[in-house]
Amino acid sequence: MAAVARAVERTGPVPVRIGPARQAVIGPLAMWLLAAVGLDLVVTRFVVRLAIFVPKGEPFATAGTVLGRIGAAADALVPIMAILLLGALLARAGRTGGRLDRAILVAIAVVAVGGLALVVHPPTPDVIAALDLLAGSVALFAGARAARDARLPLPARLGLAWLAISVGASAVASAGGGSGLVQGADDHLSIEGIGPAFGAIGQVAFVVGGGLVGLAGVLAGAQRGARRRHWVAAGLVAGTVVAVVGTLAPATWAALTTWSIGLTGIVPTVAVALAAGLAIAGLPALHERSASAAIGAGIVLLAGHGLAASGLVLASLLGLVVAGIGDPDRAAHEPRRATVAALEGSPVR
Repeated sequence: MAAVARAVERTGPVPVRIGPARQAVIGPLAMWLLAAVGLDLVVTRFVVRLAIFVPKGEPFATAGTVLGRIGAAADALVPIMAILLLGALLARAGRTGGRLDRAILVAIAVVAVGGLALVVHPPTPDVIAALDLLAGSVALFAGARAARDARLPLPARLGLAWLAISVGASAVASAGGGSGLVQGADDHLSIEGIGPAFGAIGQVAFVVGGGLVGLAGVLAGAQRGARRRHWVAAGLVAGTVVAVVGTLAPATWAALTTWSIGLTGIVPTVAVALAAGLAIAGLPALHERSASAAIGAGIVLLAGHGLAASGLVLASLLGLVVAGIGDPDRAAHEPRRATVAALEGSPVR
């Protein structure tokens, strides 16, 4: 029987439930979504918006036009990559996922289809509020699932929970910005008053979550003795730049952060600078501990908080799902390890 176990370890059993091909697709698609959201942040939501501070004559006008087209392409790329990743996750959940996995992904698919439908058909306040509340509920469930992963360090689990609260709170704030929830035929229950409150909660949670997942990576890198001075230096530089610019030009910085990541100045600049520095310094180290958690958290952070684009909302939800699925490559090999362990522990020799 030990010889059979060694043979299984070399060749592996015939995959009945786990599809390694589908598992292997999720990782690259998640990385492409991360790159698309990052490109959208840098070009569409930051550089293009800087055009208002640039002179309107040549050659700045031509450069602005080119950047605008690149930004439009990046903006369109985000939902495309998100839908491809959602399809891969649905295929995976259909074969190996539990009921909660399938329910979360189906709800995200409903949010995605609803967002696309709103582009074609004039939206009603009730439909918008329902989609926002569904998105908020999905974010909380997906974040709770990611935060329960005992393989992650505690700061990372707490950070993912705070990021889920941020996404959920921004969805509720968006619903509160609409007209309300249907209560009767001609009667509506107004929820407009809770919008600003949940928006503030979401911004605080966004900054706290980004700082905690970054801190988890920094601590993990220090425990392993990893030498990543370039990422630490990048984090220090980024944090310093944010602190200096936010202090010297608060109005300009508030406008840029509102457009780019949805922070309107509620959170102090020093806290934002600290969180940005920790995230840049720590996420690459966290990637070695858990690639899915680092990529998922990165998607949520780059997508920003409470921005109106439906593609970014979909990306945030998928980022929380990716953070909680574990590493695809590791999951693909778990059945083989379990089979080998069972055979080697068998009393039959």
